[in-house]
Amino acid sequence: MYQFTRYLYKFIRHACVEQPVASASRDLSNNRGLKGTLPPSIGNLKNLTILALNSNSFSGPIPASIGNLLNLTWLDVSENQLTGTIPVSKGTTPGLDMLVKAKHFLFNNNQLRGNIPPTLGLVQTLVTVRLDCNSLSGPVPPNLNNLTSVKQLYLSNNELTGPLPDLTGMNSLTYM
Repeated sequence: MYQFTRYLYKFIRHACVEQPVASASRDLSNNRGLKGTLPPSIGNLKNLTILALNSNSFSGPIPASIGNLLNLTWLDVSENQLTGTIPVSKGTTPGLDMLVKAKHFLFNNNQLRGNIPPTLGLVQTLVTVRLDCNSLSGPVPPNLNNLTSVKQLYLSNNELTGPLPDLTGMNSLTYM
């Protein structure tokens, strides 16, 4: 596993740090043989705009350090075996709620637990939010109403409870 983590970091670092460009993307999707945990050092790749790690066999938590990727517009970690909660910022600890340029959060088909973070409503640039097919619980945060650019909101197949909040501010919503 350590070798894979070093390989992943070197692969992404080469394209995004050692040979920086105005924007960089890494697509490692659809490689079921890629497994192990996502290294916290992934948060050092400051030039990333697209990070596609979907449809692999990654496990463990989503590193909070991804919140350091302030240029990220596309984050796809769907269809893995990721566990834990959706990381949010706390004090000096980064979180995904810091990705204020993000348009796509795709976390579906994992094993994520806990509540949908209320601070997700701070990422007002989001167009697509996929949290379906996890084990998320608790209420749907009312401030998701702040996501006025969201066109697609997938929350199905979780363990959510309580009433559906007023989402009338989500004027762009076409699918929920």
